[in-house]
Amino acid sequence: MALSRLQSVQQISDARRDNDGGKALELAFKAFNEISGELSHSYQVLEDRVRDLTRELEAANMQRLRELSEKERIARRLQNLLQLLPGGVLVLNGKGVVTECNEAARALLGEPLTGLPWVNIIRDRFAPRKDDGHEISLSNGKRVSLLSRSLEEEPGQIILITDQTETRRLQQHLSRHQRLLEMGKMVSSLAHQIRTPLSAAMLYAGNLASSLEGNQSRNIRTHERLMSRLHNMERQVRDMLIFARGEAVLDETLSVHQILDEACVAADVMLCPDSRQDALSCEWLNTISECQLSCNKESLIGALLNLLENAIQNAGPSVKLQVRADRADEPGSIRLYVQDNGPGIDPAVIDQVTEAFYTTRAQGTGLGLAVAQVVARAHGGRFFIENLADTKSGSDTDRNSVTDTSVTGNTGVRAGFILPCVHQRAHTSATGSSK
Repeated sequence: MALSRLQSVQQISDARRDNDGGKALELAFKAFNEISGELSHSYQVLEDRVRDLTRELEAANMQRLRELSEKERIARRLQNLLQLLPGGVLVLNGKGVVTECNEAARALLGEPLTGLPWVNIIRDRFAPRKDDGHEISLSNGKRVSLLSRSLEEEPGQIILITDQTETRRLQQHLSRHQRLLEMGKMVSSLAHQIRTPLSAAMLYAGNLASSLEGNQSRNIRTHERLMSRLHNMERQVRDMLIFARGEAVLDETLSVHQILDEACVAADVMLCPDSRQDALSCEWLNTISECQLSCNKESLIGALLNLLENAIQNAGPSVKLQVRADRADEPGSIRLYVQDNGPGIDPAVIDQVTEAFYTTRAQGTGLGLAVAQVVARAHGGRFFIENLADTKSGSDTDRNSVTDTSVTGNTGVRAGFILPCVHQRAHTSATGSSK
């Protein structure tokens, strides 16, 4: 192409030397046309190349935008996952300062966290205990486990904090349950061993009444107290067996009137004031005497006597009790309970009093209320216990029932059963009164 241009220029020069202007002009136009064609072709090639490069650039930009969008989506997803993790996550820089944390970490350790040295957080928000084991206690009472790893591409570390509070509670509950199972086996064996000599002692004590001489009234009183203690021992043995078995056979159908009558007779000696009490009175009130219960008479009356004994021991020097049967809110059910005039139960421990072997008395077995709860469940009902002061503020077990405090006053405890009945007809009667 360059050689052709040189030849054209040479020809034009030769024509001008020969004074042939027409030929020179013709050659010049020819050369111009050739160069114009070449320029036009080159421009077209350049335009095509620019168009191709523009398309390639647009495709590269679109790919880059897609990659950025995907990276942003992944980053948002990872951030959301980090915030939704059930465990707390802390990221520390090379100086041990928290740079990132998730919501679970803030819930466990409190705020603020970001910007604080990890050693300061440990000092202020951890409170180790002797029984921590593999967990560490926090100052808020929770127990956590810690796991840390070094960051690979930068100085620092990541710390995972897992809440073990519920796990520890379940472990303790399981351990307690296993201990209770073992104790139940022991109690069952012990009760069977005690029952035979106890029955013999009661038989001998019964025969003793016919051979007593001398001061008859004193002998009879001594005999009654001996029999009372033996019956008390028998009831404790029965409680141990009921607790160990966890059930009772409902083999009788009795009216509430019959149950209260027999309970009143069984509680006669128990309701005599002793040297620790100035006075002891008990009112027996039945508002639904026609109600029939499918029950195990021995276990139900025994559980009711447990409630009476518990009330007497906690009421103080001047004891006023009420044993009452009335309607429950639940259709077809009744309440059968004991109410006292004592100081009440500390709200902090009221949920623990039905736990087996829990007692605040040095000589207590801790089985009375636990057995009452077992008996209530065995009868298809439930056990309740509450402070009378709480019922005045709206936490009454049964909203539609009226709490009679004319006998016991506004303080004390009400404990008893809500039981399903076979037949119920309203009727008010006082079963009796023991003073």
